[in-house]
Amino acid sequence: MRILVLGDSCSAGIGAPQTVYPSVLHKILGEAHRIENHAVPGFTSADAARYFRRSLAHGRWDVVIVYLGNTDGAQSRYKGSYKPWRDRARWLPRRQPKRPIVRIQQKNKGQFDERDERLSVATTPQDFRKNLESIVRPARRRGIRVILVNPIANTRFPAAMMASNASFYKVVGLDARLADDLAGRSEESCLLIDAIRDHENGNLTSATEKYRKLAQEESRVSPIARNNLAVLLDQQGAEDEPVAVLEKLADNVGAAGAVAAYNLSRLLTRKNQEKQAQSYARRAVESDSNLYRIKSEYRRTITALSAQMDVEVLDLASLLTPADFFDYCHPTAQAHERIAAALAERLARGSGGSTTERDAGYLCVYPSPDAFFDVGPTLADHFSLDFDVLPADVRDEAQKVLQSARELGTADFLTGEPDWPEPASDLQANIINTFRYAAEHPLITSLDDLKEWLPEYGWEIGRFPEYYVCRILHDYAIAAETSGVDGGAAMDAVTRHLSSAVQRQRVLPRFPPKAASRLRIDVAYGWRVLEKTQRKLLSSDALFDDSRALRIVTVRNWYLREAFRFGAHSRYGMFYPAWDLERLIEGVCVSLTIFRHRHDDESADCAASLLDKLVQLRDVHEKYAIQHVQAGELAGREEYRAELAQLRIRFDVSSGTQVP
Repeated sequence: MRILVLGDSCSAGIGAPQTVYPSVLHKILGEAHRIENHAVPGFTSADAARYFRRSLAHGRWDVVIVYLGNTDGAQSRYKGSYKPWRDRARWLPRRQPKRPIVRIQQKNKGQFDERDERLSVATTPQDFRKNLESIVRPARRRGIRVILVNPIANTRFPAAMMASNASFYKVVGLDARLADDLAGRSEESCLLIDAIRDHENGNLTSATEKYRKLAQEESRVSPIARNNLAVLLDQQGAEDEPVAVLEKLADNVGAAGAVAAYNLSRLLTRKNQEKQAQSYARRAVESDSNLYRIKSEYRRTITALSAQMDVEVLDLASLLTPADFFDYCHPTAQAHERIAAALAERLARGSGGSTTERDAGYLCVYPSPDAFFDVGPTLADHFSLDFDVLPADVRDEAQKVLQSARELGTADFLTGEPDWPEPASDLQANIINTFRYAAEHPLITSLDDLKEWLPEYGWEIGRFPEYYVCRILHDYAIAAETSGVDGGAAMDAVTRHLSSAVQRQRVLPRFPPKAASRLRIDVAYGWRVLEKTQRKLLSSDALFDDSRALRIVTVRNWYLREAFRFGAHSRYGMFYPAWDLERLIEGVCVSLTIFRHRHDDESADCAASLLDKLVQLRDVHEKYAIQHVQAGELAGREEYRAELAQLRIRFDVSSGTQVP
């Protein structure tokens, strides 16, 4: 069989490891089949319709699986319905778009947005239906089997957490501390931040006064102040006023109304008013155009279309529950397995033969999430992940940056942050952005390390500078996997954590098909990496804290970046700084690889000991992330913090190993 998958981030094959249902489906069906996954984050039915009609409709497919609807009712530039007869560009030859260097701008994600909230959505339910028809009709005319996946929304996840001012809202049951990361320009937004700071610091009388003052005004901050006042009053034990404030606020259009409805559902649940609580939880989803969660009218559209056009539907409402989603719409890895199994069962019933496809395999293709406006660019173009630049030019400019940085005086990264020069060009600015990120990784201990591994490719100086580190880690992973050294359980752990296949999958643009870089395998360098790893571990407050509430309310700041790294599925690592911890694990794995290569057993034992500590720390975080998902709230907060505190003390006491 030849199977095509169209969808949004719930189907997208980005990140690693590959745990989304199209990949799992290919493993279930076997190597004789070909599955092409053309799903990308942000894809709407309008994008999928134009992309399918322009690029895929005349391909040789046996089955088309369509998993859409989560992004259609979310805030976006309006796309509407695709009309093939108006798409004159479809007759023009497709040209490869140019990718000039664009300076990557660092945004202040805690800045209060004074602009009016955008309420337009990508497509209406009527548009959604027309777009699905634009895919289904030509497919059915050509005898292609179509399966529509009908998504469901996770009502347990807080509303509007993707809104521009999401970090300013207080959420019932989530005591995240954010005030120090917030910034405002107007007098009102600055006063709101002061109130939030008082709230978080326990100065509740002062916070109440400020919230009440702001709540009486008509400004962008007043709905947020009313919401936060209700949460504060609830924390103080007030019975009626929090409910009254939230009931009135829930009638607002936009983020404030959605957050209020969610908070009200939490309060009513605590009061055992379950029916009303569920009603407000559904209302929070239906009124929330910020998070990518399917609305009921879009679900009904899929059901109606399936009946009228005789199209198969896999309704996730019969397959999954809210516990199968850690965030707003993305199934867990286990849920993806169930989706794949359900699809495999259906496909087996309608399968005609067992001929092996000549080009059998699993392939991910990444169109632009704005394909409705232009089908030429790719996902990498959309997010500025790659640029058309000569490797020699990147190396030359990188050497200039390093020379200027050396003149500023900071060459060692073990004890301090490096000073970077002012960039002389957009290319230099992006190189500095990559170096700044790399200097945070244990792998890079000095300017000499950066000189050893100069960036070369446009994708190493794009929006995801971690790709540069992935290339270096990939080469160390190859060294560990092919060393032939018997390092026991420790080296087995290295090959799991430092997988070359994972590093390749994480780099969305094409990974260079060339020989490995020149690796540093001297013991002195291995100890520098180990020392930096240990310093970062013991100085990190975030790794020894319960970050679950903070991670939930700041999902807007990290979700996309982490999806490109870990995959778009829900995972327990969403509830703690998994990326920070993984970087430390990668550093230890590099050190251990070097020590084993040099047959330095004593040093290798030190590295293995630190790796064991990091795995223990991850296990504690995973344990309480699981408890949170199962309970639907922040369970075991005191026990969680106590276990982390004990680990920190034990790690600190046993960290006396000195660099030889």
